Amino acid sequence: SQEKYETIMSKNNDGTAAVRKGNHLLPLMYSTTEEVENHLNLIKPNSCSQSDHDRRNPTSDEQRTFHESYQPPHLFLHFDVNETILLGDPAGNDTVRECLNKIIAKSAFVSTISGASNDEKVDDTSAPTFRRSPSSGNITENSTHSFRPTHWWNGLPLDPSSVEDDTVTNVPPPPLYTGWTRPTNTCPYYRTFYKSQAKEFTETEHGNIYRPLYDRFCDILGLVHNDSQHDFEEDCGKGKRRNDEGMKIFDNFLPAFFHTLQYYFPSKLLTSTSAFTTIDAHDESINTDRKFRNILPKPTKVTLILRTFGHDLPLVAMAISEFAKGNHPLFPEYRNDDLILTENDLYCSDWRRACNDNGVIDGRDNPNRNASDDAKCSEWIYELHPYYSIHTRNETSHEGNQRQYKDKAADHSGDEEVLNFLQSKTVLGIQDHYPFWKSWNHAPWAGKPVWACIGFNNCHCHHHHILLDDNIHNDPNDGAGGIRTPIELRGRGDGEKSISGYQSLFGKEALEMHGKHLIRVPTVKPLMEEDWFIRQIEEARWNLLRGETKIKTSAGETDRKE
Repeated sequence: SQEKYETIMSKNNDGTAAVRKGNHLLPLMYSTTEEVENHLNLIKPNSCSQSDHDRRNPTSDEQRTFHESYQPPHLFLHFDVNETILLGDPAGNDTVRECLNKIIAKSAFVSTISGASNDEKVDDTSAPTFRRSPSSGNITENSTHSFRPTHWWNGLPLDPSSVEDDTVTNVPPPPLYTGWTRPTNTCPYYRTFYKSQAKEFTETEHGNIYRPLYDRFCDILGLVHNDSQHDFEEDCGKGKRRNDEGMKIFDNFLPAFFHTLQYYFPSKLLTSTSAFTTIDAHDESINTDRKFRNILPKPTKVTLILRTFGHDLPLVAMAISEFAKGNHPLFPEYRNDDLILTENDLYCSDWRRACNDNGVIDGRDNPNRNASDDAKCSEWIYELHPYYSIHTRNETSHEGNQRQYKDKAADHSGDEEVLNFLQSKTVLGIQDHYPFWKSWNHAPWAGKPVWACIGFNNCHCHHHHILLDDNIHNDPNDGAGGIRTPIELRGRGDGEKSISGYQSLFGKEALEMHGKHLIRVPTVKPLMEEDWFIRQIEEARWNLLRGETKIKTSAGETDRKE
């Protein structure tokens, strides 16, 4: 990613590396539990889960064979908005600066063993048993939200005043953690008793150690460190604003998002030059074998779908359209009319329920419903309505004027209709149904669905949907990303798998879709690394390809046995 500061690597007292910005230390970022264990010297620092053989370059014959045989599926990139590609949430009353503090607090991990430090050997069996404190809903007495930590995950005390000498002030901040699997006996600062301080995290006694990172983020976004927050909500309502520095509409968007658009939707202006970085086939940060990773052909068709629970679609649509016209100051030579959105490209989603022979039942009118019973006896139908048939142009709350749904027929109803419509588009925006998701205690299936149709015999089996969202968690009962999969049509007897309908995945099956159809976005990563979205998407494409290969191999073996 672009560096605005010349950084140097230094060695701390414990031998770990630290990144310096001037005289201030920035934290490292770990994304695997192995890196955490290495840091704590629990395993050999030079150990590796892969052999050099796994990382060998493919031969020219292998590359040619692969390119001739592989046809990339139609790629659908579903991007969440708030704290994924845009900072500042007027619906949640969060300013940009508050969001910056929150995203750091979400990746700053503490120890759940009270009083533990690196110098003290603590019996893990004596540690309290905590369950993950969900982002919303279903909080129990065993959740970490009531826990008051005393140390960071690496043993440094949260309260620097508890140390008499200057050992705390002269060491770098504890590394941030952005991985999918949480390290043992740890949790994010954001999920503890101190969550109420998250919006001012780097201004508090606990989080001030991360203040240099906060300042770095301000620099990346072009914010003056001590200026007042510009009125983001005003921009949402009135649209674009200009000043001498260019278009204000791009303020607070992550530059990594526009780099991603440029990669998957190349400029159609012949004089434009590529500003993105080529993906390294042997990037050590990606911890799986990559035999053909560097030669995975680009998809022949890509669709961009904006997904949000808030009322920011008009603002985001305007920003992308201005980017497509070449008005982004960082991409002045970019042109691609395919990414220009109009009001007709914005939609609101809804869910309705059909139950047996009793007709259509509006799920919002049944407060006594049970998730497991509904999964067995009824089908939830996903629908799309035109955005401005539901909302007026000055709504700024999550709830909105949702009652209008009952009197309006959907433009696209049911999975097949919705998928056919998405297939015909290059870009569109969807405001998903926040009240419905909230009524189901923020269960993933009720949030923002994407589709996984691998191995089925229909026109959508060659689709690859990926949702990138900061609100995806390693928790089957909490998160914004849901998976819809086909129901197999029985009784054909010809060996082909055809579809009779769709259903939502639950539990472990849904979690297994992370890395293929769901990508959790720890916002600190794309803020620091402009190619982070691209690398995660390419990783998901490769994971899907490996899954398809396994399915085909298994089917071939079955056929031979029969």
